[in-house]
Amino acid sequence: MRRRLACCLTVLALLASAAPVFADVCSLENLPAATLLLPYFEVDLDNPAGLTTLFSINNASATAALANVVVWTDLGVPTLGFTVYLTGYDVQTINLRDVFAGALPRTATAGQDPGDTISPRGHFSQDVNFASCTGLLPFQALPASFVAHLRAAHTGRFSAILNGCAGQSLGDGRARGYVTVDTVNRCTLLTPADPGYFGADDLAGTATTQNTLWGDSIYVDPANDYADGNNLVRIEAFQGAFKPGDLTFYGRYVGNSGADAREPLATTWGSRFVDGGTFSGGTDLVVWRDSGRTVRPFPCGTQPAGFPLRFAREITFDEEERPALFPVFPQPPDLTGALPAEANRVHIGGPAFPVPFSFGWLFLDLNAPGSVIPPIPPSAATLRQSWVETILKAQGQYSAGFSATPLDSVCQPIQTEPGQ
Repeated sequence: MRRRLACCLTVLALLASAAPVFADVCSLENLPAATLLLPYFEVDLDNPAGLTTLFSINNASATAALANVVVWTDLGVPTLGFTVYLTGYDVQTINLRDVFAGALPRTATAGQDPGDTISPRGHFSQDVNFASCTGLLPFQALPASFVAHLRAAHTGRFSAILNGCAGQSLGDGRARGYVTVDTVNRCTLLTPADPGYFGADDLAGTATTQNTLWGDSIYVDPANDYADGNNLVRIEAFQGAFKPGDLTFYGRYVGNSGADAREPLATTWGSRFVDGGTFSGGTDLVVWRDSGRTVRPFPCGTQPAGFPLRFAREITFDEEERPALFPVFPQPPDLTGALPAEANRVHIGGPAFPVPFSFGWLFLDLNAPGSVIPPIPPSAATLRQSWVETILKAQGQYSAGFSATPLDSVCQPIQTEPGQ
């Protein structure tokens, strides 16, 4: 009995020591947060054994929580929202191939799961009832018409539900986009782009400021013997920390009022790249960008206002710190259109992003054009938050995925002039 009691006390002590840790505003640390971002996903809809993207949502607290998952196209149009219930210390893994087949994750609060078989309570966790989830959880299979809408919207084809197009049409049968996950106080069909999603406090709106979520993502391509993963982007909330005029993560949806209380991301980045040697598959960049606007469905064959997105500048360095300007690269291509969407994946050294070196690093200023000359520092009109991840590949053997290095934050944007 003493041994069992000692074991339980040890486990409880470990759980207490692992309670959520809170950081400074705009620190961009890898801590539990109120919002998670999967900056890019890709699913090969034509090949059941092809590329897919998985991600997890984890609860870092013993307190049960609701997480609102929103799927966005690569141009930033929301197409689907659903709520996931998490008991304390719970984890829910989602394969986006299942979502595009109409199967949403089955979770349920205590009120919809009296037998405790859908979302069972753990030994050290809370399991409660959210009455707002009655009639919504657990989710049933999506109707065929809605599945057709999802697949069309994320491959750049006409969606009958949206009465238009919502994403890039790249013609390869692959669904693309990004995902956000927010802590919420009720089951909802709202998205961050809808009025009423954010309020003055955790009860006035739907979204809350509970910094309790963490998670990861995995790209899996069985047909090409390839997989890599990374942490989901953690975006902490700080109630009352942002005033009107401050740029925040969801700022474009709240009129830059600061009501979302989410810290913004970075605008300039450093990322190394390799194309040869051990990593024969080269380097891909996964890049999420804030277009600075609310994007709505648009007529097929056109693009929404402001697209394709451009950015301020890029400089390629080799491993001897030589920039690709003169005379190594006397006529550098204009790469500022190489990341045209909100969610992007680009191959370094390929047609869209040529570089003159096999090994080196990239300086990326992903603010809108005009943010450098003039003004300095960048103005609120041209500041654009972003996130960059780097994937090094030895195709068919192994790969390595990691976050690029943020060189600033929207809270303190970098201040450099051309030539520095």
